[in-house]
Amino acid sequence: MNTDVIKSNIEATLITWLKKIPVISFIAGTRGWFYLISWSHRITGILLVISLWAYLYCFEAIQASQKGFILTLLLWILAIPMAFHGFNGARLILYECFGSRNDDDMIRWVFALSFFYVFVLGMLMVMGNQMVSPFLYWVIMLAQALAVAHGVKARILKNRHSVLWKMQRISGSFLLIMVPAYFLFIPLNANPEIEANALATGIQGFFLVVVYILLLMSALFHAGYGVWSVLSDYLPSGGLRKGLAALVTLITLILAWIGLLATL
Repeated sequence: MNTDVIKSNIEATLITWLKKIPVISFIAGTRGWFYLISWSHRITGILLVISLWAYLYCFEAIQASQKGFILTLLLWILAIPMAFHGFNGARLILYECFGSRNDDDMIRWVFALSFFYVFVLGMLMVMGNQMVSPFLYWVIMLAQALAVAHGVKARILKNRHSVLWKMQRISGSFLLIMVPAYFLFIPLNANPEIEANALATGIQGFFLVVVYILLLMSALFHAGYGVWSVLSDYLPSGGLRKGLAALVTLITLILAWIGLLATL
């Protein structure tokens, strides 16, 4: 069977289903699908920021019930906006930093990869009998994340954008690997005692602490700058934008301290 026909049929079915949702239908009809995707990126970003802040604030309680059904289900649901935001962010980085713009095909890849990732994550959560070495797992994931981040940094280092703009793109490329890896690690870490033992001993423990701190700091910076860049678009004066920047910075520093205490 012709794969183009299958692809067209799937897209037509999805668009028909989405058009039945009044808000989506109205926005897509008046502003276009790309405008809707752009706003979906912002909304999922804000949702992930709130989830990250709540996760750090309630870290101990979440860790204590990490294998519970309700929390597992919530994490799987949260993986849906996370996957979309991450893969769509990769699409934006490819355009902004590398000049790649084939939006139709790239958006298809965003949704296809998001669906595949969420499906695999769900399967691992349902099976619940998989296990990996925390040290080896994070060595592989960190190496990939650093390679991707370095590629983006090398591409944008000499352009005219601000340092914060560059850091946002670099942190985003780093998190593109690390955040999905963290979600996958939860069902793959079927025996948390192994991770706890590794954290308590020698070079493995030091390495894992470094990995979690890098993940924490990158996520908090990316989240904080993302919140500021979205909300500042709607503030009329420079003074209000500076006040928002100060507030976001304060919240980020407090949560970084909480996260460091929990990690260390």
